[in-house]
Amino acid sequence: MQRRIVDLSYNLDPSTPPFPGDPRVAVNVQMSIPANHPPGKPGYLNASTVSASVHTGTHMDAFFHFYHGRLTIDQIPLAQCMGPALLIDLAHKQAKEEITGDDLDRYRESISQTPKVIFNTGWAQNWGKALYFTDFPVLTGDAAQFLVDCGIELIGIDTPSVDYPPNEAHFVFLGNDVLIVENLTNLDQIGRPLFYFHALPLKITGRDASPVRAIAVVEEA
Repeated sequence: MQRRIVDLSYNLDPSTPPFPGDPRVAVNVQMSIPANHPPGKPGYLNASTVSASVHTGTHMDAFFHFYHGRLTIDQIPLAQCMGPALLIDLAHKQAKEEITGDDLDRYRESISQTPKVIFNTGWAQNWGKALYFTDFPVLTGDAAQFLVDCGIELIGIDTPSVDYPPNEAHFVFLGNDVLIVENLTNLDQIGRPLFYFHALPLKITGRDASPVRAIAVVEEA
């Protein structure tokens, strides 16, 4: 059995488009100076700083994002961030089209058997375009409740958000301890419905979200 790794994350750099209203990513070089490396060969010492919204690029929302007093990103159980996942292809959905409970009903049995669900809407093809943040397909509140009722613990999607204001899906997911991973990419490279999903957040004390390095581990004969 061989394992194939698919990187599901966007690069984080000054060209990464932020969510509208958030600051752009800033990467500052603190130093880049010559330094001798053992056993005395010339090299360089490089050090940098990064500033960005914790909701920039591929990231995870903690329950604290919408509920004061709930678990913050540093408190999220790591076991909930990795494990078997079900990939659902919804690439037929159009701009601003809703994903409803009726759309998901035919996947009920598979969803109930897999604690993590990843949606491929095909929206990643619009990364870098203005409409990426304005016209994406969204989950309805009833779709979110359907997934909660099926027992999921993590939802991932290739759009900048699972919904638009007033954010009904966010409230349903985070209020029921379901993690949200947004801005996934390369989902079309997974190639099968079942795989292993990994997305570990930074241990940012007391905050609402974190960038993640999300990957798919695909087992192949």
